[in-house]
Amino acid sequence: MQKKFTLASLSALACLSAHVGVAQDTASWRVYLEAGPKITQFRAMSYSGTEESLPQVRDTYSGFADVKAFKPLSNRVVLSGTVGVDMQLLNFKTGYTESFPAPGITSYSREHISRLLTRARLDWGIHYQFNLGESGHLMPGVSFGQMINLSKKGYSYSFIQPGLYYTTDRLLLSFTASDTPYNVLIPEASKFESTYRGRAISSESEFRVRELQLSVGAKF
Repeated sequence: MQKKFTLASLSALACLSAHVGVAQDTASWRVYLEAGPKITQFRAMSYSGTEESLPQVRDTYSGFADVKAFKPLSNRVVLSGTVGVDMQLLNFKTGYTESFPAPGITSYSREHISRLLTRARLDWGIHYQFNLGESGHLMPGVSFGQMINLSKKGYSYSFIQPGLYYTTDRLLLSFTASDTPYNVLIPEASKFESTYRGRAISSESEFRVRELQLSVGAKF
C-alpha cells in the first residue's frame, strides 16, 4: 500500500513539475533584434487620366531594423509584437510638364523624384509553433500593423503580413510578405496637374503597397 502511495505521489509530482515548466515557459518573452533587406512593389489599383499624365512608379529596394518579441500562450500558439524603424525608397516619374527653355522652343519632360522615407513600425501577430529539436521553433503566422510616417512628404498606412519565422535560443530567421488592405495615396504621385501640348492634363492614382522581407536576428 505504501509502495502504491509512493508511486502515485511521484507520478503526481512529475505531472505538477511538467505543468509548472509549461507555465513558466509560456509566461516568458523571447526577444530578438532583427534587420534585413526588403523589396517594395507599388501597384496602381485605381487611376484616371491620360498616358501623358500618369506617374511611373518603380519597385525599389531598402531595409528595416526592429525589436521582435514572442510570447508562448500555449505549447502551440504564440503571440508576437514588433517595434522598429522602417525605410522605404520612393522612386517615380511624374506626368509630363511643359516648359519654354527659349523663345519658340517648347520642351516636355517628366520630373524624376527619388526619396528615402522613414517610418516607425508597430505590429502584433499570432503564430502556430512547431517545436524542432531542443530549442528550435518554426512559426507560420500572420501579423497586423501600422507604418507611422516620420518623413516630410511621406505617408502612413496599415498592413497585413503573413510570414514564416524560425527561432532558436540565440537566432531568428524570417521571411514575410506584407500588403495594404486598402488603396493608399502617395504624395506627388497620386495627384498630378500640368499642361501638355497646349491642353490641361491631370491624373489621380491610388496604390497598393506590397513588401517582401528577409531578416536575421539575434536574441538578447
